[in-house]
Amino acid sequence: MQFLSLRLLLSMSFLKQQFVHSTCPGGLVGDRKKVKSASFSIYAEDIWKTIKENKDLDLPSIKVMVATFRCEAIAEEKLKCFTSNKNGWQ
Repeated sequence: MQFLSLRLLLSMSFLKQQFVHSTCPGGLVGDRKKVKSASFSIYAEDIWKTIKENKDLDLPSIKVMVATFRCEAIAEEKLKCFTSNKNGWQ
Protein backbone atom coordinates (compact mmCIF):
# COMPACT_ATOMS: atom_id res chain seq x y z
CA MET A 1 0.00 0.00 0.00
CA GLN A 2 2.82 2.38 0.84
CA PHE A 3 4.39 1.65 -2.56
CA LEU A 4 1.20 2.76 -4.30
CA SER A 5 1.08 5.96 -2.26
CA LEU A 6 4.68 6.78 -3.16
CA ARG A 7 4.03 5.98 -6.81
CA LEU A 8 0.94 8.21 -6.80
CA LEU A 9 2.87 11.07 -5.22
CA LEU A 10 5.63 10.76 -7.81
CA SER A 11 3.09 10.69 -10.65
CA MET A 12 1.33 13.74 -9.24
CA SER A 13 4.64 15.57 -8.91
CA PHE A 14 5.51 14.78 -12.53
CA LEU A 15 2.09 15.96 -13.73
CA LYS A 16 2.41 19.15 -11.69
CA GLN A 17 5.75 19.89 -13.34
CA GLN A 18 4.17 19.40 -16.77
CA PHE A 19 1.58 22.04 -15.89
CA VAL A 20 4.12 24.41 -14.35
CA HIS A 21 6.36 24.16 -17.40
CA SER A 22 3.53 23.63 -19.90
CA THR A 23 4.95 25.93 -22.57
CA CYS A 24 8.41 24.38 -22.48
CA PRO A 25 9.35 21.60 -24.92
CA GLY A 26 7.87 18.38 -23.58
CA GLY A 27 5.27 20.27 -21.55
CA LEU A 28 1.54 19.88 -22.02
CA VAL A 29 1.28 22.78 -24.46
CA GLY A 30 4.70 22.53 -26.04
CA ASP A 31 6.46 25.36 -27.77
CA ARG A 32 4.18 28.28 -28.47
CA LYS A 33 4.70 30.16 -31.65
CA LYS A 34 4.68 33.89 -31.40
CA VAL A 35 2.24 34.89 -34.11
CA LYS A 36 2.39 38.42 -35.42
CA SER A 37 -0.90 40.10 -36.22
CA ALA A 38 -0.05 40.31 -39.92
CA SER A 39 0.28 36.53 -40.18
CA PHE A 40 -2.54 35.60 -37.80
CA SER A 41 -5.03 34.81 -40.58
CA ILE A 42 -2.62 32.34 -42.18
CA TYR A 43 -1.94 30.77 -38.78
CA ALA A 44 -5.67 30.48 -38.07
CA GLU A 45 -6.26 28.90 -41.51
CA ASP A 46 -3.57 26.32 -40.78
CA ILE A 47 -5.17 25.50 -37.45
CA TRP A 48 -8.60 25.17 -39.10
CA LYS A 49 -7.13 22.94 -41.83
CA THR A 50 -5.64 20.69 -39.16
CA ILE A 51 -8.98 20.51 -37.35
CA LYS A 52 -10.86 19.67 -40.56
CA GLU A 53 -8.37 16.93 -41.48
CA ASN A 54 -8.50 15.36 -38.03
CA LYS A 55 -10.92 12.46 -38.35
CA ASP A 56 -10.87 11.82 -34.59
CA LEU A 57 -12.80 14.97 -33.73
CA ASP A 58 -16.29 14.26 -32.45
CA LEU A 59 -18.04 17.09 -34.28
CA PRO A 60 -21.52 15.53 -34.44
CA SER A 61 -21.73 15.48 -30.64
CA ILE A 62 -20.80 19.17 -30.59
CA LYS A 63 -23.57 19.86 -33.12
CA VAL A 64 -26.03 17.94 -30.94
CA MET A 65 -24.90 19.89 -27.88
CA VAL A 66 -25.40 23.23 -29.67
CA ALA A 67 -28.78 22.12 -31.03
CA THR A 68 -29.89 21.02 -27.57
CA PHE A 69 -28.83 24.35 -26.09
CA ARG A 70 -30.71 26.28 -28.79
CA CYS A 71 -33.84 24.14 -28.40
CA GLU A 72 -33.82 24.66 -24.64
CA ALA A 73 -33.43 28.43 -25.10
CA ILE A 74 -36.33 28.53 -27.58
CA ALA A 75 -38.48 26.35 -25.30
CA GLU A 76 -37.80 28.65 -22.33
CA GLU A 77 -38.70 31.70 -24.41
CA LYS A 78 -41.97 30.11 -25.59
CA LEU A 79 -42.83 29.01 -22.05
CA LYS A 80 -42.30 32.57 -20.76
CA CYS A 81 -44.57 33.91 -23.50
CA PHE A 82 -47.20 31.29 -22.69
CA THR A 83 -47.11 31.79 -18.92
CA SER A 84 -47.10 35.58 -19.19
CA ASN A 85 -50.34 35.45 -21.19
CA LYS A 86 -53.17 35.13 -18.65
CA ASN A 87 -55.52 33.36 -21.04
CA GLY A 88 -52.96 30.80 -22.14
CA TRP A 89 -53.14 30.37 -25.90
CA GLN A 90 -54.32 33.83 -26.91
